[in-house]
Amino acid sequence: MGIAIVTEIFAVFLAYMVLYVPVLGPKLTREEISPHWLAAVVAALVVVAFGIYVVRTALRARRADPILADGRSAAVEATGGGLPRIPDALRFERVPAVWVRRAGALSLATIPLSVYFGAPLWAAWLAILAPWAPILVLESKHKYARNAMFTCFGLLVILQMLHMVEHSTQLTQLLLYGGALAKSHGVIGQLDFEVTHMVADTTLWLALGALAICFKARNTWLWVAFAAASLHEIEHLYLFWIWSVHHTVYLSGGAAGILGHYGLIGTPLDRPYLHYTYNLIVFTPMLIAFWDEARWVDRVRGLTAARGSASP
Repeated sequence: MGIAIVTEIFAVFLAYMVLYVPVLGPKLTREEISPHWLAAVVAALVVVAFGIYVVRTALRARRADPILADGRSAAVEATGGGLPRIPDALRFERVPAVWVRRAGALSLATIPLSVYFGAPLWAAWLAILAPWAPILVLESKHKYARNAMFTCFGLLVILQMLHMVEHSTQLTQLLLYGGALAKSHGVIGQLDFEVTHMVADTTLWLALGALAICFKARNTWLWVAFAAASLHEIEHLYLFWIWSVHHTVYLSGGAAGILGHYGLIGTPLDRPYLHYTYNLIVFTPMLIAFWDEARWVDRVRGLTAARGSASP
């Protein structure tokens, strides 16, 4: 319910931006952009091919697992009563609670200091995150020793959350500057170019596919996130091709991509709003999938402990 409420808030903000803050920038006509259909088709075929590979491999792994082969028995065995409201796997298990409170206090204390000294946005965000770095390292190391894939999934969620912060900052800048894209490049403006976007989103897409295989197709919301990331990946493969091969077209408005406003297919969403939407529909099911995976980890730990205590 919390995720649904927050998502609705972001959706309302996005709708306001689309309606009242159009992005200012170059636009291509239909005749100028239509010759690049082949790149979009090739991008879609690449993504579909990898998606088929992930689905087949994950289902094969599921059938090979003696527990997951029968979904009903797996559900009966993995589901148990007495689980806490917040999964234990999501709690701090290695870092003392007092460290967490101190990190939170230090993060908040950096905000007025950054404002007072006029720190650039990237430095202010770095100061906010810095107190959490040792806690993240210690807790991740502890959890990795107990469940490596769950820990990797958690780190991926954190990275995507920071990615959402970057896109949210860009939208806020567009609001403040009246849709001027040249002044709205997020927290780290120096990294707002096509190669960075391509590497970041492709890494996320591949990682979600790898997790779907490792979790043997049992996490439904992870499949939703992977499907959304696949749509996003088609867009970035196309954009990277335009940026690399037809750079003049890219600068003249080809950066709109496939579904961006005045793009190859086109929607009412300008590029920043479209990619914010992409990331939102990836991040939301990722959060739910991570929560479900934490529940699974708790149940597996409970079953292991029960079997251990029952052994002579």
